[in-house]
Amino acid sequence: MIAVHMDSGEILWETPNPKAWKMSHSSIMTATLFGKKMYVYSAVGGVCGVSAEGEDEGKILWESTAWNHSVVAPSPVILPDGKIFLTAGYGAGSMMLRVKKSGNKFENEVLKEYLPKDGLACEQQTPIVWDGHLLGILPKDADANRNQLVCVNPDDVTKIVWSSGKTTRFGLGPYMIADDKMFILSDDGTLTMIKPNVKSYQQLAQKKIFDGQDAWAPLAIADGKML
Repeated sequence: MIAVHMDSGEILWETPNPKAWKMSHSSIMTATLFGKKMYVYSAVGGVCGVSAEGEDEGKILWESTAWNHSVVAPSPVILPDGKIFLTAGYGAGSMMLRVKKSGNKFENEVLKEYLPKDGLACEQQTPIVWDGHLLGILPKDADANRNQLVCVNPDDVTKIVWSSGKTTRFGLGPYMIADDKMFILSDDGTLTMIKPNVKSYQQLAQKKIFDGQDAWAPLAIADGKML
């Protein structure tokens, strides 16, 4: 991970990488844990937190090799109380990690790890936090709930609060929330609009907008138009 000055292009700092971790498809996420601003990254090799401020900017504050998978697309989801939700496809499943501070040092522990059939897991897209819950689409190896949109409580990510049902499956996503509505694009080019909530699946509208397959790219909205 590096920081680059936007005007000059100068590299301001570069994190050490002694374990030769490799870049994943995940994005770098910002977080403030115990008053410390940091960047959280899920690499191929492990997950870490990098200082985003102060004299130690660019230094690794904490790291864990407990989360180590060959393909990681979703980004870490930062939750309250130092919890970080991690997920990936190809059978990886998910992990709930907790970062703690002991004196001037950060530590971490694994709270829960499970297969995709046993709780919330995502293959391509990052789960969305909504009203204290997590929304995401399960991968194809999640048994009976495969490719369904599900809602879970972060206190127990292995318990499905609700799902879209066996007749409403979405491939791998993508999805986003805008204007208090959730939009989901299915693999076949069908766009679905639902009312996001933590009690039940409520579909508002659905329309097939084009023929296609393997919808992977995230949706974007600008000036009232969706790409």
